[in-house]
Amino acid sequence: MVAAKPMAETKQCPDCAEQVLAAARKCRYCGYRFDRAGGALGDLLAGWRRDKRDVTLAEVIADWDVSLEGGEEARFFRLAELDGRLGFLLVTGTRLVFCAARGRSRRDELVERPLDGISHARIRGRFGGRRLEFGGSAWEHAVRVYGRGDLQRLAELLTEK
Repeated sequence: MVAAKPMAETKQCPDCAEQVLAAARKCRYCGYRFDRAGGALGDLLAGWRRDKRDVTLAEVIADWDVSLEGGEEARFFRLAELDGRLGFLLVTGTRLVFCAARGRSRRDELVERPLDGISHARIRGRFGGRRLEFGGSAWEHAVRVYGRGDLQRLAELLTEK
């Protein structure tokens, strides 16, 4: 008689929702890296951590060393990919701010662009490959967001004048 193998502890991948071994550093289904987040951003991305807690938008923004100016408020805040980097995208009435994790470090890569410097924005691609390409006179970015209708809403926010 063969003894049953004990069930290994698992966690759910926040990107593709598949179950993977708890000790995994990378999802075997989609390639998501569990070790790429840190700080308040990491608290939001790392659903597999045992010390889960709610994190406020104000805490996330403070962790980026970004502050909202008087009267400035968040109009769009989503998990997104900017130029292939996973992170969080914030759009206010005057600027776009993107923060991407850099692995185990608490230091994050920050991209900040004024909305009045955006000269064009267009949605490209089909189905799961849809992205918003936008830019100014000397720069260009491509962003993907995952909520239904969010890409169109983001395009409208970036081109409002």
